[in-house]
Amino acid sequence: MGDRLLRHAPIVIAEGIDMGTATPSLTLESLLRFSPFDFLSPQYRQQVLDSVQLVQRKAGTPLFKRAEKSAALYYLLEGKVGVGEEGARKPMLAGSPQACNALNETQPHAQSVVALSDVSLFAVDRGLLERLLSWSQTADYGVVSLDTQDEEQHDDEDWLGKLLSSPLFGRLPPSHLHTLLARFEDIEVAAGEAVVRYGEPGEHFFVLKSGKAAVTLPSAYQQEPQQILQVGDFFGEEALVSGAVRSATVTMLEAGVLARLSRELFVELVHPTLIPKISTEQLKRIVMRDQRQLQVLDVRLSVEYRISHQPGSVSLPVANLRNQAENLDRGALYAVTPDGGIRSELAVHLLNQLGFEAYLLNDPSPEPNVA
Repeated sequence: MGDRLLRHAPIVIAEGIDMGTATPSLTLESLLRFSPFDFLSPQYRQQVLDSVQLVQRKAGTPLFKRAEKSAALYYLLEGKVGVGEEGARKPMLAGSPQACNALNETQPHAQSVVALSDVSLFAVDRGLLERLLSWSQTADYGVVSLDTQDEEQHDDEDWLGKLLSSPLFGRLPPSHLHTLLARFEDIEVAAGEAVVRYGEPGEHFFVLKSGKAAVTLPSAYQQEPQQILQVGDFFGEEALVSGAVRSATVTMLEAGVLARLSRELFVELVHPTLIPKISTEQLKRIVMRDQRQLQVLDVRLSVEYRISHQPGSVSLPVANLRNQAENLDRGALYAVTPDGGIRSELAVHLLNQLGFEAYLLNDPSPEPNVA
């Protein structure tokens, strides 16, 4: 079952910038002064506001270096910066027309930027903003093509917006979005209807467009609290990723509508983004660039791990991932060894759903805990 805690991917702060502890001073109204947030629909502006990170730096601090890259876009809230190389820097004041755009809009950075006074900035993940911009247009297009009424349009944007904010669909390239919407099949379901049943093979992926549903487990697991699915929640992907049977039953609590995607289309459109793969050298570059700790996981059974495992890897069976997630470092980078086959793929998917950054290692393991 898909994780319902919809989190944005963590923002990687550019080299030389420290996270501040300032009280947030950015509002929806002030956000509209900056580009391209005025192109977003209101609900997506709120998602941006909820995800921003505030940064403070002292006068004289270099903020960005020419030709480097950063995962987030940074905007000047307060203070003055100098843009360009020493001896030819142009001052830029917060609130000026030039400051409406990101300080590091191009990748790699076109110019160096230094703080000429104490400054406050806010950061937005580039990937998140690109997806929200794309989905703003996609949602509008989808609503028009469905020829719905205003209230129905708002409902469509609600479920699409929530789906977008999930780690599952956050990695989808914009080119897939229209295709994905066109391939979803809407089905009406009645109250009390079991959409999927425990132990059955998985044939479809589902998104709840309207109504409510309950997730129930076999009697042996009934000590677990019942999970209620709301509009925009999705389910069914784990069975499609792992090839296993359904791990729970989902029953409608009230009549509603489900968007359904077949196994074949799910594998074609979504699965490639679920299991990001990476090489040892790529991992080392990320770790060195972002100064992050690396943890290599072996998700096979403990007995398999004891027989043989890659040097430096830590045993964490895939069945324990959800229970152990609170003990994992959210700032670390995770590489899952490929020894577990489909279990390794499922582990990468689960970790990313839970808000971690995880990859499937496609060559021998690097040294762990690189800082």
